[in-house]
Amino acid sequence: MHTEGSLLFADPVVFDKRKSRDQKWRWEQVKELLEPRNSEPCVSNLLSIFDPIKSDDEKYTITMEALDFAKAYIDDPDEVAKLAAGIAARHGDKNFSRDGVERQIAWRISLICAVESFLLSHWDESEAGLSEADVTRLAEGTLAFFLADEQKKEHIRELFQLLAKNIATNITDPVRRKIYGRTLYGVQDAQAIEEWVQYNADSLLSIVDETEALDLAWPLLTRHINGGVFTKFDKPEVLKEISHGWISGKPFSDLLKIIRKRKAKMIWGTRRREFKIDHVVDVCEGTLAYDGALVVGAVSEFIETLAQDGTGDLINRLQLFQKRLKYGLPTETTIALYELGFSDRVISQDLAASLNLAATQKKDLVKALKKDRDGANAVMGKYPSYFQERMKEILG
Repeated sequence: MHTEGSLLFADPVVFDKRKSRDQKWRWEQVKELLEPRNSEPCVSNLLSIFDPIKSDDEKYTITMEALDFAKAYIDDPDEVAKLAAGIAARHGDKNFSRDGVERQIAWRISLICAVESFLLSHWDESEAGLSEADVTRLAEGTLAFFLADEQKKEHIRELFQLLAKNIATNITDPVRRKIYGRTLYGVQDAQAIEEWVQYNADSLLSIVDETEALDLAWPLLTRHINGGVFTKFDKPEVLKEISHGWISGKPFSDLLKIIRKRKAKMIWGTRRREFKIDHVVDVCEGTLAYDGALVVGAVSEFIETLAQDGTGDLINRLQLFQKRLKYGLPTETTIALYELGFSDRVISQDLAASLNLAATQKKDLVKALKKDRDGANAVMGKYPSYFQERMKEILG
């Protein structure tokens, strides 16, 4: 997005001790980071949309024009998703595997969606929306444009204009455009989520807790989370069980035991591999906490368009569900403690259980902690000093 920026060093001790015999080596390392001669060139993800499709060993390439690909995706995204099978069938002898081509096509689709989301976020800066000149200005302000040659610069302008025209054609209501812009999704994905909300409106309004919310939203989550270990479970029902365990606050070791007990394996091409603890962390802290929370956030945005009673309460429930997905915590109390500065799943749950905390507002939790100072300090005594210092700050 940018051609230059700033670095903030969060540890001033490194600078303060730059003349210390034992510690000055740290400052020497930092100076190496700041040395311009060591810098590497900036690259742009967006420019990769102009790259050819590569074989798995990168010995062969197939040209795929970016504008033609974008037009095909706009006309029929499902057909574009099927391109990989055809390419693999025709060129499998040159090491174009279906998985490899699918990843490259999915990447191009994600770039198109990113540009659509970028345009939507700027759409209502003026009452008249984005003019062709505005779209060109946005295209020319990207890092991709800055780095591109003259031919690619023109293609970037054309790509932005094509996608802007698609937005203007498909989303004519200014209110809906604003909502789409807040979802951080492209047009196709945002439309699919909106349709899901409309179709499941009654079921959404009837949910009473986050467990029901996860069960109801599960098909939507699996549809819009398209990569990583999340998609590699050979037993999808186990993945759902892991997700329930995550929002219930279970430790990663327990979640791995569930996988082992259910004898689930990770799909690896034509083979199967054992899951490890880092895979569980990736699914929970990476995918569910980010991609899952993003889907729930988009659902909440479209709830506002429902002309039915109870949408306010539903949005509150979904916001709590979103935080449970984000933090992997079971209650409003543990979430409030996490956001109070005890940003560790184990510590926030231990505090709540050991001190019998039930408040859900941060100010009330602070009062409760101050009331039981000895108990609060005793709990924190077994955890890293950072959290002990945070407790001291809260207790005053």
